[in-house]
Amino acid sequence: MNYPVIGRGFHQNEHERMREELRKRLAGFEFTHFITLTANHQPISYSRMRDRLREWDARINRYLNGPKWQKRPDERLLWFAFPEKLEVNPHWHLIAQVDPDIENTNRLVRTERLPLVGERFWLELLPQGSFDCQDIDSKRVIQYVTKAVASELYFEKFVVFREFMSI
Repeated sequence: MNYPVIGRGFHQNEHERMREELRKRLAGFEFTHFITLTANHQPISYSRMRDRLREWDARINRYLNGPKWQKRPDERLLWFAFPEKLEVNPHWHLIAQVDPDIENTNRLVRTERLPLVGERFWLELLPQGSFDCQDIDSKRVIQYVTKAVASELYFEKFVVFREFMSI
């Protein structure tokens, strides 16, 4: 049996169907934060934006979970990142889930500082960029962050936090 390969050759309605399936999967998570990481009209390639996202993820997880953060995959910040406007104003929309059952008081305090620390780390990586982090409690944000995914260009470029985990 031949299975279609995601990517080239798909028609728009197939990407729209895949986007709807992705939205259903994402609805199973309890996202706590909506984060936007912006380059602010800098001419920057998708691969550089992805590298900056990888570095931001490493810095934020080290901050939240300490120097051995890579050995604690169950404590990492869970997120999905969707790129937008790659040609004119590249930015990421992230939906993130903070661990709801943090028992360590120090880690809880660090997690509450996610908006401040996340901004500092992003601006260290892209000084002309901007950062926004909002608490969320609505599934409508999933519709918003996935709006461009029906385009072939963007469907292949969203990133899942697990892609940056060392095995």
